[in-house]
Amino acid sequence: MATRDTQEILLRAATELFYKKGYSGTSIREVGHKAGVSNSLLYHYFKNKEEMLSQIIIKTSESLLKTLEEVDQRVADPMECLKEMIVEHAVRFGIRSRKESKIVVEENAWLTGKRKEMMKNYERKLYDLYMKRLKELAATGKMNDLNLVVLDFSLFGIINWFQRWYREEGPLSPEEIAQNLLNLILHGILKDKSE
Repeated sequence: MATRDTQEILLRAATELFYKKGYSGTSIREVGHKAGVSNSLLYHYFKNKEEMLSQIIIKTSESLLKTLEEVDQRVADPMECLKEMIVEHAVRFGIRSRKESKIVVEENAWLTGKRKEMMKNYERKLYDLYMKRLKELAATGKMNDLNLVVLDFSLFGIINWFQRWYREEGPLSPEEIAQNLLNLILHGILKDKSE
């Protein structure tokens, strides 16, 4: 088995277990067992369980940031860009990478040292990306008088909680959920509710 394949198998097993049982509820032995890899081989690829968690979180964060940066570069209008970023972040990316997204939101507190700093760096970049577009939108005069820091963090709260309550078998399609989220957010921040 190739090195890269073994690492991916271990990370998929860790993702599944961290998603279902949480980081603290999963032992490194369980990860190896689920992946069909001996403990000695597992430790050849990862120093510890935190390294596995870090790789899942960093890879997911990099992918999300890249996706949102592409939206930011492609869509010039601040309102349209903000709409697309919210839908992409909460619904499309959230559903496509549901397990990983939940791990990023709920398990990142377990990271320490440089790994925690890397995660905070990704959080800052995401925050700054949204803040850029919120400032541009505020400059158009279309927004209610809101504190942009509170608004930015509130967007993350709404988006991050989506991962906890969304169920594929629920009555709404992802597109309907996206429209509901946009209505909730935009009607709260815009002066003209028809946007």
